[in-house]
Amino acid sequence: MVRKIEKIEKEMGYCEIKLEKKRRLQHQVMFLQADIEVLDEFTRSYEGCYRGLSELPYPKIGNQVAVERQSLEEPGPFFMRSKDDFIAAGAVEMVREEMKLLQREKEDIEARFETFEGLARKRYLLLEEKHEALESVAPVQSSRLRKASEEFKKTEERWNELTEDSINVDEAIGYLSHNVDYLVSASNFLTAAKGAFDVENWVDGEYEGTLFKHSNIGRAREMVYGANRNLKLAQKELVCVVHMEFEFDQFAPILVNFLGLLFQDIFIEGRLSRILDMVEEAIEESRARLKMVQKKREQLRKNTEKTEKARIRLFQRLGGEKRGKKVRLN
Repeated sequence: MVRKIEKIEKEMGYCEIKLEKKRRLQHQVMFLQADIEVLDEFTRSYEGCYRGLSELPYPKIGNQVAVERQSLEEPGPFFMRSKDDFIAAGAVEMVREEMKLLQREKEDIEARFETFEGLARKRYLLLEEKHEALESVAPVQSSRLRKASEEFKKTEERWNELTEDSINVDEAIGYLSHNVDYLVSASNFLTAAKGAFDVENWVDGEYEGTLFKHSNIGRAREMVYGANRNLKLAQKELVCVVHMEFEFDQFAPILVNFLGLLFQDIFIEGRLSRILDMVEEAIEESRARLKMVQKKREQLRKNTEKTEKARIRLFQRLGGEKRGKKVRLN
């Protein structure tokens, strides 16, 4: 009978591990759905002013902004409308592609739920079977077994959660490292653009050529998009973590701010300056964010090791109770 109980607990442990993974995947689906809805709202907000970057009337924008600046100290309404057009032209297409990726990710995760079907029912049946088995054991031993088993169950659940937390945080750290790398690349491309792209000559040349196609500025925009993408992937992992909290307002993407400051640099400053400062600041923030998560990962490692030791001691004690022996705990 003792062997039967051991077998039941082993099968129940397997069910618990799988169900914990399912719970985390459900959190990811909820995160992805919320993100899709936010991005959809973003694209809708720019529907009225969206057109391709190559289709924007740059000469008209430059002339009107110059006229407006003669009578206004601060950027005027035409500048603000044109900046919105520029942001839409630079971001909406990328955001739509992002939504497609997120939808595919969501569908892929949902398809995995089939592998978890029947586990909750199986766990319930195993629990019933365990209760029946305990009823057939001598009352004194049954009482000790129940107490030791419950204590082990709580520790096992915590250990499962901490183990899964570690997996999620490790994945997030990888994505946050990529986030830093992409931003550093964006800074390098902007530095190259600053040395090669003369805004005044571009204006004097009646805005010939595109700002983004096959250019350092275009590559910088792609790098910022890649940074945003990895930031979201890190968030998708961290929303699953049970035993640690993260402030997600520190995970703001920067693509819209990037495009807004780029527009201001071109049509107000006449040179690339603020955009470089913004990206450098973003690099500092991303490094600090990575360091913060790495620090929490170390704390998580210590908690996991502590729980692992308690789990082993309880497992030994549980085995001793099943054999009717006392096991000395340190």
